[in-house]
Amino acid sequence: MVKTILITGATDGIGKHLAKKLASEGHQVILHGRNPQKLELVLQEVRAVSLRGRVSGYLADFSKLEDVYRFVEEIKRDFQRIDVLFNNAGLYAGKDRKASAENVELTFMLSVLVPYILTTELSPLLEKATDGRVINTSSYMHHFAKVKDLDFGFENNYHPGLAYNNSKLYTIWMTRYLARDFFLKGSNITINAYHPGLNSTNLGNHSSDAKTKKSLFGRLMKSLSKDLDQGIETGYYLTLSEEVRGLTGYYFDEKKVKSVSEKGYSFEKAQKLMDYCQEKIKLFKEKQDF
Repeated sequence: MVKTILITGATDGIGKHLAKKLASEGHQVILHGRNPQKLELVLQEVRAVSLRGRVSGYLADFSKLEDVYRFVEEIKRDFQRIDVLFNNAGLYAGKDRKASAENVELTFMLSVLVPYILTTELSPLLEKATDGRVINTSSYMHHFAKVKDLDFGFENNYHPGLAYNNSKLYTIWMTRYLARDFFLKGSNITINAYHPGLNSTNLGNHSSDAKTKKSLFGRLMKSLSKDLDQGIETGYYLTLSEEVRGLTGYYFDEKKVKSVSEKGYSFEKAQKLMDYCQEKIKLFKEKQDF
């Protein structure tokens, strides 16, 4: 069955490679990117291998909520149904804390807040699919998170590595929370998180800090990296496999359900995470007079 699949952060690495594979199999692929030149080049590459030619692209800078909501409206305008929402866009930031206009730290923004907005806003389109799926990109690095004080915005004691690790743990919290929420509402949407492997991608290229790009983290990423064919295996599996149909709220690695860090997890803390997201959304909408 031909699926309609939306992939964020599709101009590099896993997102681009996955898009090419899915398009080559005849699926309708919707690509998101923030750089117009790169998006156009990727669209050409993906269309060149597409079995049916149904490939479209949308520009949005996910560090700006106005762009996120414009992107949502464009998707709602152009598509009646989405089978899979693949939240792939991410960021490993530099040594200095960077934040949105709503003071959302950007690592958190791309890993948690934007996927939360896309999932909730596009859920009506996912509901129209017989097997609507949301896939969130987490990381094994979530095991190294430190979340004692629940400083979601890293307004105190910012560190790029810790912001990344924490955001990947919060991605899992959000995934579990929304899985429960969809289930209680009787929704057919499933939502899972996964570890893509340590891939040599352009994850850190949002950073202008040369030291960050040459950091121990960066060297570790390259020394342990999988090639992209391996890197997309679990994401591809979660996108299409009948084996995971109906499974929701899980964390996958190498196509298997894996245990997650229980550091500080409770439903109450996950609720605080969702409350923080809602607070920032409300702040944005009040400024925009939504």
